[in-house]
Amino acid sequence: MTYDRVKALAVGTQRAELNDLYGDLIQNTVNNNTVFYNLIPKEKVYSDRVGFRVRSARNSTADSYEELDIIVTGNSTRQRRYFPIKQLKVGVEVSGLMIESAKGPGGIGDVWAEEIKDASLDFAKEINTQLFAAALPTTSDMSGIKYLIDDGDNYATYGDITDRTAAGYEWAVATTNETAQDLGITLMRTMVRTCATAGANKANLMFVTSPTQVDKYKDLIQDLQRLVPTSTVAGFEGMPSLDGIPIVEDVNCDAGYMYCLDRSTLKMGVLKEPTLVTLPEPKDADAAYIKMYAQAVCSNPSWNYKATALTT
Repeated sequence: MTYDRVKALAVGTQRAELNDLYGDLIQNTVNNNTVFYNLIPKEKVYSDRVGFRVRSARNSTADSYEELDIIVTGNSTRQRRYFPIKQLKVGVEVSGLMIESAKGPGGIGDVWAEEIKDASLDFAKEINTQLFAAALPTTSDMSGIKYLIDDGDNYATYGDITDRTAAGYEWAVATTNETAQDLGITLMRTMVRTCATAGANKANLMFVTSPTQVDKYKDLIQDLQRLVPTSTVAGFEGMPSLDGIPIVEDVNCDAGYMYCLDRSTLKMGVLKEPTLVTLPEPKDADAAYIKMYAQAVCSNPSWNYKATALTT
C-alpha cells in the first residue's frame, strides 16, 4: 500500500495532467436540464410490469325511467393494461491513480464522489430523454410520450397487443395535429378544449414544449407588455401560462412539438428506485453503477393532445 501511494505521487507528468483536468478551470458543459422527469408522478410498483385498469365504455343503464319500472343494472367496460418494467443504468469507474492524484494541490479532492454526482446527473438526463422518445414497449427503453400520446397513425400498437384503431380502444387514441404551422393562441386553446371535451380536468392540464416554442409564445404576447418609461427592465418573469395552464419548457422536447398533457393520466411506475451498487474490479480502480427499474405509462391518452411540425 505504501508503494502504491509513493508511486502515484512520484509520477510528475501524470500528476500534472490530472491537476490540469481537475483544477480550478474545470467546466461542466453538459446540459443537465431534466424538467419533465421531475414533474411526472412516481408510483411504487411490486411487479415486473406496470398495470392499470382503464374504462373503455360507459355504463349503458344510465337513463330516465317510469314509476315502478324494474331497475336494470350494468357496469362499465374495463380493460387491464400492462407495460413491462425497463432496466436503466449508468456505470462509473475511476482509477486508483486518479483518486489519489485528485487529492493533491489543484485537484478536486474526492474525485470518486464527484464522478458519482455527475453520473447521477447524466442518469437523470438519460431518463428525461427517454420520456420524450417514441420507444415501443418491446424495446429496452422506456415508453416516452411521443409514443404514448399518439393517434396510432405512426405507432400501430399501444402496450403489447392493443391496436389503437380497433373498436373498444378509443381510450388509447390521443388527438394529434401534424399540420405545419406557426404556434398560435388559437391552436393552444384548441388543444385545451379538445382535452377538456374528452374528459380531462383543466386543473390537471399543462403544456410541455421546447424552449423554441416558449420563445415563440412570448413573442406572441410581447405586445401586451408595456415598459415603464424610466425602467430598463424588459421581458417576462416566472413560468409562462395561458388561461391559467402552465407552459413547461424542456430541452429534450423536439423543437417543433407541443403537448397538452393531463397530469392525472401520466405516471412512472418504479420497481427499484435509483440505487448505487458497487462492482468487483480486477484492476486498480473503484467501480459501481446506478440502476433503476421503471416504466412510463399513460392511462388515458385521449385526454392528451400532441401538436407536431410547429415552425421552428
